[in-house]
Amino acid sequence: MQFTLNRRSTVPMYRQLAAELREQIVSGAMAEGYRLPPERELASRLEVNRTTVLQAYQQLKDEGLIASKVGKGTFVLPLQHIETARIPVVRHEPIDEEPKPSVVRPPWSVLFSDYSNRFTYHDIASAERAQRGDTIIDFATGSPNPADIPDDLLRSVSIEAFESREFDGQPESPIEGFDELRALLAEHMSTRGVQCDVRNVMVLSGSEQGIDLIVRAFVNPGDCVLVEQSTFFPALQTFRSADARIIGVPVDERGMRTDLLEGYCARFRPKLIYTVPTFQNPTGTTLPPERRSELIDVARRYQCLIVEDDAYGDLWYGGESSDAHRPILLKGMENAGYVMYLSTFSKTVTSGLRTGWVVADPHVINRLAALRRMVDQHTSTSSQRICLELLKEGRIAEHLRGLIKAYRIRRDAAIAALERYAPDEVYWTVPAGGYYIWVSLPDGVRSLDVLESCRSQGVTFMPGSVFDVDEMDDSHIRLNFVRPDAADIDTGIRIIGETIAQM
Repeated sequence: MQFTLNRRSTVPMYRQLAAELREQIVSGAMAEGYRLPPERELASRLEVNRTTVLQAYQQLKDEGLIASKVGKGTFVLPLQHIETARIPVVRHEPIDEEPKPSVVRPPWSVLFSDYSNRFTYHDIASAERAQRGDTIIDFATGSPNPADIPDDLLRSVSIEAFESREFDGQPESPIEGFDELRALLAEHMSTRGVQCDVRNVMVLSGSEQGIDLIVRAFVNPGDCVLVEQSTFFPALQTFRSADARIIGVPVDERGMRTDLLEGYCARFRPKLIYTVPTFQNPTGTTLPPERRSELIDVARRYQCLIVEDDAYGDLWYGGESSDAHRPILLKGMENAGYVMYLSTFSKTVTSGLRTGWVVADPHVINRLAALRRMVDQHTSTSSQRICLELLKEGRIAEHLRGLIKAYRIRRDAAIAALERYAPDEVYWTVPAGGYYIWVSLPDGVRSLDVLESCRSQGVTFMPGSVFDVDEMDDSHIRLNFVRPDAADIDTGIRIIGETIAQM
């Protein structure tokens, strides 16, 4: 079985592989019942990511050409299945007098748009299913522990918000958000060193919406976007959907290698630099002040815009950052308009409160608002009212103080457990804030193998390949230390450490 994959082609590798397999099945080179190689074996043989093979197999399953049997493998289906997929096949067999009715399935892989086919479909759904249940110790989900949601606070502010008379006569929000909330967000930003006013702020239905709107506003097909080599995977999905050229900049224990940025900008001329400079997802690193200055200087020289994603910036545990002070926002270091800032309440209050905001030049805010009219018109009025009450009288600040105290304890417990149970060849980051510890595995130990074994023992986490620009990182895992109950952290990391040692 020979395949020819063109790594320079603009056609995704999985679609090339699916086309080659389809041709061999339809031509008869792969007969009915032929057993295809396991995903890992074929991926290794072709020197591609396992995800590429999984996507190719899924496309052929959608077309009715192949099917998988648990514990037995993946096989070419009988000829009648191929016919239902509407692929022309010549047959010289008598027709049954009473043919059995068959259901013709839609050819999904053909019907889906190029836009949606540009996504890389990680098996997040099965991961989420694996993370459900009382017996699972969950280091994977990128959201807070449900027990940390401030139910009493949310209940009281909700009652106050809906008893308020301030919204009479204005039942719907302006597309940019209620002016009062925008003003409070501008005031909140001033505590982080950002000077802005209402004109610079737009309320969003979560910060991911901000990424989507910014991409719609600035990125044309083929435009280059620079990111950290491992980064927030929904952002990667958004850039891929826009047919952007995504280039990963190497990172180390201090974040993006900004000493390399000049060369990357000179060679690729990026339209955007997307970064999570503070308590980065997934690595937990924080960009030091000198690198932040270098990033801004290079962006100015090449007239490249910066998207600063700051979902975790309010969760600073103090003391571990390089200058022993709270990290300075990129947006607070630059006022010419090159930095567009994004944040959200979902990481500090509850993931169900889908409210975020963007801070940018008024020209950008106006363009994003115009584009948003095609999406959802405005952020939920109810969510905005709740956020208004949270920002009043320092309520959110008081909640954050308690959250930071609890999360600092969990971080320290996770680090202590890694020191206790991880083999000597394992290394990890010690984050100064946020949610995540980035663990480097020993040579020869694959993150997906560790995950498969740990899941069977009731522990789950995210493998590094999900966040990697090239989807090739199989030597790291991401642990969300705020998600599990504090009492489960030691047990969960002991299982991970023992599994790594066994491998």
